[in-house]
Amino acid sequence: MTVPTPDPDGGPAAPAEAATAVARLVLDALPAHRGPGPFVLGIDGRSGAGKSDLAAAVLPLLRARLGDDAVAGLALEEAYRGWHGLAAGVEAVAEGVLAPLAQGRPGAVRRYDWVAGVLDGDVVVPAPGAPLPRVLVVEGCGAGAAACAPFVHRLVWLEAPEAVRRQRAMARDTSSWAHLWAAWEAQEQELLEARDARAAADLVIRTGR
Repeated sequence: MTVPTPDPDGGPAAPAEAATAVARLVLDALPAHRGPGPFVLGIDGRSGAGKSDLAAAVLPLLRARLGDDAVAGLALEEAYRGWHGLAAGVEAVAEGVLAPLAQGRPGAVRRYDWVAGVLDGDVVVPAPGAPLPRVLVVEGCGAGAAACAPFVHRLVWLEAPEAVRRQRAMARDTSSWAHLWAAWEAQEQELLEARDARAAADLVIRTGR
């Protein structure tokens, strides 16, 4: 399924329209969810596709319907093991967070400090003192990868041309990793070759052209 747009030539979906469509995807499926763990929404796409922005727009929509404590978010970039550790970070989240949550237990993964270049502290879901969420929104490259797939109940893929994505990513991070773009893309491609997250997605959203 692709989010329809008013643009007859198939332009990108409006941000509000995309967020509403994703929230509806979750809310429509949630009543049928059974199990001790939360319903997991994955938001995947290559770097610069707009995953973080979409997650930031979807979370308040879901919380408005389900309650603040019922919805949690997890950014995969907190667990990537540096510029050459995309797959390792995704696997760590699947094993340390998603697998325990699926059994109704809290999960945790080591947080990566991108400035210091070391693991420092933990990302814990749910946050200490919070109840197990009904919905967990996992966003980042690899949310639909093979390691996460068994735990993701609905998957959204964001699509945009490479030139658009690269411009966004470099503007966001002041071009600080321009020399690493090709290496990062190669890691994204490896994940996609292991499991085609775009083909597996329940919803595909175009965010640029």
